[in-house]
Amino acid sequence: MKSELEAHLRSVVNFPSPPGVAIRIIEISRDPDIELAKVAKALSHDSALATKILRIANSPLYAQRRKSDNLRQALVVLGLNATLTLALCFSLVKSLRSSPSNGIDHPRYWRRALLAATSARALADALRHPLSEEIFLAALLQDVGILALDQAVPDLYRNSEAAQRDHATLARMESMRLQTDHAEVGGWLMRLWNLPERLHQAISRSHQLDLEFSVDPARIFERCVALSGPVADLFLLDRAERQFAETALDIERSLGLDKMAFGQVIATVGAMIPETEALFESESLAAQHPEVIVEQARDVLMLRSLNSLRELAAVRANTASPSAPPLELEEETRRDPLTGVYQRAYFDHVLLREFENASTHQWPLSIAFANLDDFQAINERFGQTAADRILKSAARLLRGQTRTSDLICRFGGEEFVILLPATDAATARSLCDRIVSTFEETEHLIGPERARVAISIGCVTQGRDTQFVGAREFLDAAIEAAHARRRSCSASRF
Repeated sequence: MKSELEAHLRSVVNFPSPPGVAIRIIEISRDPDIELAKVAKALSHDSALATKILRIANSPLYAQRRKSDNLRQALVVLGLNATLTLALCFSLVKSLRSSPSNGIDHPRYWRRALLAATSARALADALRHPLSEEIFLAALLQDVGILALDQAVPDLYRNSEAAQRDHATLARMESMRLQTDHAEVGGWLMRLWNLPERLHQAISRSHQLDLEFSVDPARIFERCVALSGPVADLFLLDRAERQFAETALDIERSLGLDKMAFGQVIATVGAMIPETEALFESESLAAQHPEVIVEQARDVLMLRSLNSLRELAAVRANTASPSAPPLELEEETRRDPLTGVYQRAYFDHVLLREFENASTHQWPLSIAFANLDDFQAINERFGQTAADRILKSAARLLRGQTRTSDLICRFGGEEFVILLPATDAATARSLCDRIVSTFEETEHLIGPERARVAISIGCVTQGRDTQFVGAREFLDAAIEAAHARRRSCSASRF
């Protein structure tokens, strides 16, 4: 950064700087003999800040079974470093939001900043990084140089609405005008504010993503920050502009998280948005409802996986021996010939793989087991042809109400099972409720009559709150849940 620009930045009258409480937090964090009481006292001077710390200690982010009733208990739950980092987040945001705008779209700036921070936290948690709160702070502040430049060069961002929607274009515009960009300015600010060196490094390099995999915690810290902006844009941009596959590839190459893990990161960010909005008093961080974006992510990532399988199939076709069965035949043997959904043998293979992946990476996995109520009575009364027609119709309804990333299997007779990768308990229950409602509303042609066929579904989730020993126990729990639901239902309507 040119010395002239640095001098000008220092001289700007309304330059954003940490408020008094933030400065006090920074001083406390440098004290090697820091104590809980000292931190609690400093935070208690700002009642709004203390309330936020108490709220976040009781939020789903920390999933504490015991509620924190006061600030001291919240400090124990969060830990000193996390508390200080989060307090600094809240106090800096409060101060920086008050800075005037010369050309920056402030609402959009803060939506992206908060989404980036949330995304960085989700990436850090997926990798079990010990400094997830500092990664949150670094991602939150990574574009603070924009606020500084907006004050120092008042006409820099005027009439730049299109550039502000494309982060790379905005940085190029800054470099052409100033021979620097907001990432370098932001890194300089971190040192000016006496914040930790790793924040300076991460923010300065936030536009320099290294795609060579590394297990170095310092490199992972920087990459979570650098990737947080592209992930945030998935929630900000219009549907056609979102680059799920490209971002997933960068994350896989840089952090080693595969597409399933990335899908779970997207789901985690979507789930965290309401809490982030409440904590930072913001609204509508995402361009659409988060669930819509998560659904699109799963569809795109699954399509990418299918394309990869087709590429592999082409390679195998070119190298296979003359006696090898064609891939299409292998796929047909996986499918139930009557309903077109997967057969039990293939499902067992996928279930074992997905259960191991979920257990290893600590992402949720749900499974739903479904029974068509009184199917045997239908068969006995109307015959096999009518019963087969019901099974085909049921499979179509299940495919219509599930996602492309879900796997449906005919388990046996009138039983179906649905595997829901990277799906938490609440989402799984919502999907099952939707299936039940669809069956209740749909009429089937049974012999000469039209009637509705009820379905009983039991659903369980392998996740933070419930851990199963193995895939078989996981499946058995879903079967028992379905049977319990069926026993509680009234007789079938025929």
